[in-house]
Amino acid sequence: MPGKPTHRLISDSAVLILLAVLASFTAADSASACPICGQPTITLPERLARADVALLVEWVSAKAADGKVPESSTYEIIQVQRDALGMYRAGTQVTAEHFVQGKAGNLYLLLGRKDDKLGVRWDLAPLPVSETSYQYIIQAPSPETAAEQRLPYFIKFLEFSDPEIANDAFAQFVNAPTKDIAAVAPELPREKIRRWLADPKTPVNRLAGYGVMLGLSGGMEDGKFLERRIAETDPDRQFGVEGLIFGYLMLTGEPGLTTIEKTRLANLKAEDSDVYAALLATRYFWSYGNGKISRSRLQAALRLLLDRPTYADSAIETLGRWKDWSLHERLMKLYEQKKPDEQSTKEMIINYMIASTKDVPADAAEPPAHAVAGRKCLERLRERDPKLVAHAEKFFPK
Repeated sequence: MPGKPTHRLISDSAVLILLAVLASFTAADSASACPICGQPTITLPERLARADVALLVEWVSAKAADGKVPESSTYEIIQVQRDALGMYRAGTQVTAEHFVQGKAGNLYLLLGRKDDKLGVRWDLAPLPVSETSYQYIIQAPSPETAAEQRLPYFIKFLEFSDPEIANDAFAQFVNAPTKDIAAVAPELPREKIRRWLADPKTPVNRLAGYGVMLGLSGGMEDGKFLERRIAETDPDRQFGVEGLIFGYLMLTGEPGLTTIEKTRLANLKAEDSDVYAALLATRYFWSYGNGKISRSRLQAALRLLLDRPTYADSAIETLGRWKDWSLHERLMKLYEQKKPDEQSTKEMIINYMIASTKDVPADAAEPPAHAVAGRKCLERLRERDPKLVAHAEKFFPK
């Protein structure tokens, strides 16, 4: 746990400033992050890791710009956490060219990088910290530490009383690849996660992540809990339900998928938002479900959306990416049913046909049946809509 505070806690307004700063950053490699857990961000320990100079400081004064004199803020150095330049010591003052309207006692983590001209270039916005959040940051494992050793540190700060810390601890899991979350699954607090998912005070942007965590760490009783939690969700408040559905499928397998089909994917009376959450969860499960549901079974579930106009395009695109080449004739019939202004679905069908012709093993003596079928369908579509097919072929990824 963080060390005992020795300075006054940060103000609520300073916390809001920090949250705004954090929201302005995105992770450099969001592609490796958990795709449905939330929006990747640069975390506090990552910001510290990138700095050449890191100083715990207390606000002294600030001056607005005056003519050619730039704005500035002056701080007293409380602790030197890192100093690659060897320029700073506790008890002295440092001035940075940014304006922070603070007051005596406000603490900040001042971060900077080496600069050939300036010596150090400070971040435009220093991090407002409390003694507790400062200890949290400096005691955190470095981003280079293996996930199995790094993520457990942040588990104990999930839903921490300090929202700054709780937000950052949760962000560690949003940024983590799913395999890394799975690696620490035995250490995840199942009972607490269930309570958080049941608590209406839990921020909605954490629901998907907690659903994923429970799916990776839970048991059959957790599966039943998630089924109830999914069913109870207001159709107009589906934020994060895709994570709950993923967790449910991880714990229940094919029987759970059958339930999701009946209640959402095949249910023409289901709200679009209900269906969309199930679509996202099924896509995610394809990549991260560890084979607990067969791929052919997942393809069959997505094919149900071909009868739902709102999501037919998404289903066709996904099934093509999944190389489900059983749909040539069905999609040709769907193409014929589309009106002239329903061009997006037509383009998606054409792209599916093109993709099927290109899925040919390099050492194949003859093209497989699906490639032959795709070529025949393309010729039929070319006779019907030559310009649309030519456009699709021109811009289809090589």
